[in-house]
Amino acid sequence: MKKRLVVTSIASAALMSTAAMAADTVGIGNTKGGWTNQAGQSLAKVISQNSDIQMRAQPFGGSSVYVPAVNAGKLEFGLVNELESLYAVTGTGIYPGRKHPNLRVVTATIPFRVATFARKDSNIRTLKDLKGKRVPSGWSAQKIIGPLMRAQLANAGLTYDDVIKVPVSNVVKSANVFAEGKADVFHFVFGAGKVRETNAKVKGGIRALPFDPAPAAVAAARKHVPPAFAKPEKPSKRSVGVFAPLHVMTYWHTLQAGSHVSNDLVYKVTKVMHGKRAALVKAFPGWGGFKNTKMVIKFKGLTYHPGAIKFYKEKGMWPPK
Repeated sequence: MKKRLVVTSIASAALMSTAAMAADTVGIGNTKGGWTNQAGQSLAKVISQNSDIQMRAQPFGGSSVYVPAVNAGKLEFGLVNELESLYAVTGTGIYPGRKHPNLRVVTATIPFRVATFARKDSNIRTLKDLKGKRVPSGWSAQKIIGPLMRAQLANAGLTYDDVIKVPVSNVVKSANVFAEGKADVFHFVFGAGKVRETNAKVKGGIRALPFDPAPAAVAAARKHVPPAFAKPEKPSKRSVGVFAPLHVMTYWHTLQAGSHVSNDLVYKVTKVMHGKRAALVKAFPGWGGFKNTKMVIKFKGLTYHPGAIKFYKEKGMWPPK
């Protein structure tokens, strides 16, 4: 009786080991805070629960740290915005002379809305009011934020030379120093949890500064962020800091995979994301802007992964419109 039990236990262990080996274990790069952190964790959860892939969220200090890892084949996936993807592939912007040719688009995720926030009761009501004010700068661990802030300043006819620079490492730090009273504004993704947290910390709350939609002002911003466009927003419970209709600077965010990742694996991830949008939103409301009918967008200078293309062709979503 005991011998049979031992044999059965060994057989069960072997089956469990075989099942574990059958599942692909992959990593997805995300930041330590902000939308990308929560999006990475929730995506990993949904993919793992709805496929034979075990996806693990791997937080880094900033996307400029994990993008090279994806390109080098050390990490399978990464949540990367359209602008940084273009910089990385072409070796320009924050990646001068360092091309990352192995990045491949899996899907467009959400229109990424970013904004600069000030205290609601301060005299800073527009981006033009930032002249002479204390503004986060440096972005040592999240270099992509530099162009974003320069674009918002340019939208108001300003540069970093017109403000007092407050060195920070990333957007989370920018929100923290703002809440501590060491900066007059902070930069963050529109509607992020950290924005709500900061709004609750600061006496009187915060105000989002409007992005000027005038063609000349948008053109000035695009010198720093070529894909930028002005997206209208209205007051709502999720739009913290918005008290009247305004525009915010917007560009697309994406899920990227390395060219070393198999077509089959990328196909499965794409299929789950398309079919489990509701699960993604339930896991993290920040996925609300993700539409499975808009997963394919024509990104200038970027290439889609063959595994994703296979799925999109099956769904009649290819080529990008």
